[in-house]
Amino acid sequence: LTADEQRGYQLFKSYGCVACHQGMNVGGNLFQKFGVFQSADPAGAEKPDLGRYRVTADERDRGVFRVPSLRNVALTGPYFHDGRAPTLEVAVHTMARVQLGRELAPDDLQAIVLFLKTLTGEFRGKPLAPSVIGER
Repeated sequence: LTADEQRGYQLFKSYGCVACHQGMNVGGNLFQKFGVFQSADPAGAEKPDLGRYRVTADERDRGVFRVPSLRNVALTGPYFHDGRAPTLEVAVHTMARVQLGRELAPDDLQAIVLFLKTLTGEFRGKPLAPSVIGER
């Protein structure tokens, strides 16, 4: 990793992103409330997304969603369960605000995004890229 990517990894850990995005897949094994410090519902949304509540009918699951794996996250936009974040930068900014109650400095946000881009894997010995996904 470059120095900037390493800094992004340190920030990812120190801000607390690893509390939910952990393990070998950097997430994907937990359900968590989306919108801990403020509502995660898009401005002007007529009806909030009920999340896992629609499956369980358990009040505790209102607004709860699976924490996604961050493997290959640079290639999987748009982001969130409803595609509201068009870029990884917007997704990281949103997560910091609604999940951590933080506003990230622009250079911290960029460093975290650089780290997240390092989570992109390979397929058949070639780096994954939007044009490579699905090739046989």
